[in-house]
Amino acid sequence: MPLYTYQCEKCNKEIDKVFPIEGRPDTIKCIHCNCNAKKILSIGHGGIQTDNDVTWLDSACDTLLTPGEPRLTTRTEWRACLKRKGLIPIG
Repeated sequence: MPLYTYQCEKCNKEIDKVFPIEGRPDTIKCIHCNCNAKKILSIGHGGIQTDNDVTWLDSACDTLLTPGEPRLTTRTEWRACLKRKGLIPIG
């Protein structure tokens, strides 16, 4: 899913959010001051996340998994593993 950047109309802070391409809102509530934040053009993120775009997964598995647990190979498996362990997946 694409990563979008929003800028708050009041505090000017930027917020990054992931939304489906067809479900992206033009405005969201700022997580800092709860005012409206509008979508802005951002060139710094580099595109769309895919389920196989997980170069960080090996090191994350070393941190999260206990010995004997099977290695994770996709972002979907990673999110499911976090939920099983009572953690909140972000992004």
